[in-house]
Amino acid sequence: MPVSLFKRARGGTEQIDIQEAYNIWNWLRIRYNSLETIQFYQNFVHDRDFSLLLDRFLKDVKKNMSTMEQEGAKFKIPVPQRPPLELKFEASINQVTDKFIYRKILADMMAELFTISRAVRSSTTNDRLRKIFIDDMQTHLRNFEFLYKYSKAKGWEQPPPAYKTANPSTSKQVSLTEAFHLWDHLSQRYDQVQVTTFYMEIVHDPEFKMLLQQGLKSLNKQVSQLEEKALSFAVILPERPPASMKVSIDPETLTDNYMYTDIFSGMADAIDLHMRSVIETISNDSLRAYFLELFKDEVNLFNNFLKYGKAKGWTKVIPIYGEPVS
Repeated sequence: MPVSLFKRARGGTEQIDIQEAYNIWNWLRIRYNSLETIQFYQNFVHDRDFSLLLDRFLKDVKKNMSTMEQEGAKFKIPVPQRPPLELKFEASINQVTDKFIYRKILADMMAELFTISRAVRSSTTNDRLRKIFIDDMQTHLRNFEFLYKYSKAKGWEQPPPAYKTANPSTSKQVSLTEAFHLWDHLSQRYDQVQVTTFYMEIVHDPEFKMLLQQGLKSLNKQVSQLEEKALSFAVILPERPPASMKVSIDPETLTDNYMYTDIFSGMADAIDLHMRSVIETISNDSLRAYFLELFKDEVNLFNNFLKYGKAKGWTKVIPIYGEPVS
């Protein structure tokens, strides 16, 4: 298991920062709400397969809750009040349809994904805790995908408006928001290519420069993929960055620390961008799968880039939770 450079005090006690302490509390809060929601609506589910799917969700929620409760106890964090063990009803209400229950649970899962995503990118002090959030997010994304596919098989999803083209017979079908996410991803990747290319000309640390070269190679690969997909759906492409850049600035005016922080912030923003695209890509399953892969790759790169910055001493040091203020 990876060891964080900044997570232990002099006495060897594991530490977390104040944001990570809040992330643990907030994670438990939303999970407790999710547990109550699923337990409540399970009393009204009619479809056997849907009930089994919710049982699976409950099992994962309870498992992850137990892990995070242990983290709360370990770091002496006041945690929210736990919900009842079970919510059982003898009567069944036929007016509460499975479709209605699906929409309520889906809305909860979407909100939770954004919360967990934020916990991942804002938990920067304790690497072990961040890995727990990453693992939980992968489980949540898997269950989210199961729920989506099940709802489509049942015909419960309302397809968003389709993206219209001048010659619809020559392009595949995507929705308005899916077309936008392709354009938005390309636009962001073009910006990142331009920034990375600029910094490569003035970076001082040879190791950092090599890391930027690897990052630029990955960005250009994704740009080619996104361009190909956008063209196949007849999505108008944004303007590309210049093929080369002439740097007239004095390299000493920009430090490697500043450039690292700027790139790191862009990677954190990209995590949110990918998450929105996964959640809002409803009509086209293959496109959602692609956005999901982008998201997973971004989280992995973000995690490694953060550890590299710690090794260099370039990351910002957040106040530690529980330390007395002098």
